[in-house]
Amino acid sequence: MFERMEELLIEYGLKLMAFLIVLLVGWSLAKYLVRLLEKNLKKSKIDVSIHGFLLTMASFLLKFVVLITSARILGVPTTTFIAMLSAAGLAVGLALKDSLSNFAAGILLLVTRPFSVGDFIESSSVSGTVLSIQILYTALNTADNKRVMVPNNHLATSHIINYSIEPYRRVDKIYSVAYGTDVQKVKEILMNIVVSNEKILEDRGVMLGVSKHNESSVDFDLKVWVKREDYFEVSYGLNEAVIEVFGEQGIEIPYPHREVRIRSEEKMQ
Repeated sequence: MFERMEELLIEYGLKLMAFLIVLLVGWSLAKYLVRLLEKNLKKSKIDVSIHGFLLTMASFLLKFVVLITSARILGVPTTTFIAMLSAAGLAVGLALKDSLSNFAAGILLLVTRPFSVGDFIESSSVSGTVLSIQILYTALNTADNKRVMVPNNHLATSHIINYSIEPYRRVDKIYSVAYGTDVQKVKEILMNIVVSNEKILEDRGVMLGVSKHNESSVDFDLKVWVKREDYFEVSYGLNEAVIEVFGEQGIEIPYPHREVRIRSEEKMQ
């Protein structure tokens, strides 16, 4: 009896040792291959947007192969091992259905490619520069330098505004003047401001006209085209120029105010 136990201990002890060796070596080899893949991806022409996703998938598949190989050393049939993993995967999948939804959404984003790494996007209440597209999340860097991890499912099911995909953007402005102001004079001033700004692309068209009559003001719409990278500079520059020139030309920019009149007691009597 003791001899039989000794034989079993030796047999399974050797198998267990071989299992651990293969597992450790295989795990280290998988990590090495993933690092090697990462270096090659950086040198390749493959879109950087999918680098993180490919590395995650490669790591998962390689480690899965290591687990199957190690299990066979212990004498566990491959079909049985896969069945066990499938059952465990189903249980985990039910518990992590949101994560699976994010995973599927990540694949959808990589296939449809509504944005790439480096693009400035906006979705719902979040906006920022895309840093990476991961297996479950997309990393954004906001304008005030905050890192935001947005679930892929959120991006896949919400509208996305990509500010970087087109080379030109339109600057839309509304300027208000008081009633009684010469309309043609205002239009002439605004056009002169446009012409004097070299970064405004006049060949793409300029729209200017009265857009609305308010209670105490008349609104002028001004729409001009600029290169994407000049958007904010031109937008702020127009505002500054309008305030300066309107002041020089005596054009009143109306603002909300309330007039209070007090009757004297003598008049009331």
